[in-house]
Amino acid sequence: MRKVAYTAPTAVFAVVLLLGAWLLFAPAQLGGATRYAVVEGASMEPGLSRGDLVLVRAGTTPAIGDVVLYRDPMLGVRVLHRVIRVDGDRLVLKGDANDFVDDARPGSADVVGSYWFSVPRAGAALSWMQAPPHAALLAFLLTLVAFSGGAVVRPGAKGKLSSG
Repeated sequence: MRKVAYTAPTAVFAVVLLLGAWLLFAPAQLGGATRYAVVEGASMEPGLSRGDLVLVRAGTTPAIGDVVLYRDPMLGVRVLHRVIRVDGDRLVLKGDANDFVDDARPGSADVVGSYWFSVPRAGAALSWMQAPPHAALLAFLLTLVAFSGGAVVRPGAKGKLSSG
């Protein structure tokens, strides 16, 4: 097998890349500016569908047309809807597929963040993995792969396999 030598520039690049990824995607619970939400309803279709993973960023002032994640005190959940109007310091919101506006009128303190981007169906996969039987199956498969060993084809061996 060929060995790969890691040089200082490669290590520096890897550290910079990891730091950049952390700054962009670190969850707010760990000091980052990104929050994650899984779409559970159909109110934002066709743009966002059930099971999509949505990343929202805090720190921006929502404007008309922005999609925001806010805490709805009446429902006790977080809701992802579009700003259709601003009334003083309150937002008027509506789901794209809804024919009515939200009863809640959140203020800036209630807004968790604004839509950054989404990954279709990734939220459904994350939700699936959170179920204990599915998490156990995934852990078993990863363990199986990690300890399965493998075969290495050595140059010049012409089809002969040797364990590595």
